[in-house]
Amino acid sequence: MRLLFFQNCVSPHQMPYIEVLAQRHEVVVIVPYIAEQAREMMGWGRYETHSPVRMIVSPTDEEVQNLFEEQTDGRTVALFSGISAFREVKPWFLLSLDYPVERGIITEAPFTFRYPLWMHKLRFLIQDYKYLKYIDYVFAIGQKCEDYYRIWGGQWKIVPFDYCVAPREGGEPLPIVDSDTANFCFVGSLDKRKNVLTMLRAFALFNHKHRDACRQCRLTIVGDGSLRDQLEGFVHKKKLDDIVTFTGTMPMNSARQVISQCHALILPSLYDGWGAVVNEALMEGTMVYCSTKCGASVLIDNPSRGRLFEPKDAETLAKFLWNDYGFFLDAHESRYRRDALREWANSNIGPEAIALRMETALKRK
Repeated sequence: MRLLFFQNCVSPHQMPYIEVLAQRHEVVVIVPYIAEQAREMMGWGRYETHSPVRMIVSPTDEEVQNLFEEQTDGRTVALFSGISAFREVKPWFLLSLDYPVERGIITEAPFTFRYPLWMHKLRFLIQDYKYLKYIDYVFAIGQKCEDYYRIWGGQWKIVPFDYCVAPREGGEPLPIVDSDTANFCFVGSLDKRKNVLTMLRAFALFNHKHRDACRQCRLTIVGDGSLRDQLEGFVHKKKLDDIVTFTGTMPMNSARQVISQCHALILPSLYDGWGAVVNEALMEGTMVYCSTKCGASVLIDNPSRGRLFEPKDAETLAKFLWNDYGFFLDAHESRYRRDALREWANSNIGPEAIALRMETALKRK
């Protein structure tokens, strides 16, 4: 096959499986720029490809049309990420309509944190419904995305899909820094949507009810944002300063190192289309306490991978902290669990697994 990936930037959450596909197929990645400035400020950095991926940055319309016109011995499948979310991608989709290629979209569920679902449905009817007949595949990121695109019917094939991340450079996860301490972390923006205050309230409840145990815990918060002063003020007010550390923004590899040193990652978001930091944690063998409002919560369908809680439910999260506290301090059990979890992650959500899922979906009957 010849696979054309049209994306808004070079994504570390898609390139790992694309690189695997490039070892077996002709692959071209088309982007307006290597990295968005906003994502670079979040620590994404610039992703360097390590396989025969052909990269085209900021192409003209003529260059894109030439891609569709190029002769190939096999099929050409054009895959578009976010034709509604990213203004650069939709024009490329429209250009493709004049050519006999197969088309797929790689997409998350509508962003209902900002606009209610009925508004997204209305926009789809007005702007995008007319294109439904041109789309052969929907690679749906998360269960809510699957459900949303199924309501429109159509002849497209809906494929349950995930983001993925590469195994961290250096191979084996770093050792737990202190086996006498239960280590937790949060990685992300310090804004309303990420709901970090609920996580801190859970630690305050844990400290109130089980002070001695809580004093053997550490929470590292990686990231920055508009609510940082408010969150640091809450930590000081609740006398959690010796438990909670704010690091600010870190490069992605450094954040992965923090995750690898923790027993559990906490993602309390009010909404996340997916939440790739969950993949990062599982690939490191780190359990996840995840809000039910995150797309990646579908990965936490077994207690060995973590716990799910409602995003405003600080009490339940506090109970999880207490219930797992002793388990985390058992160094032998912790090491065994981490190894088993890393093995599961590599087999099920690693780059090879996600590439194979796409290949299987694209096979003709």
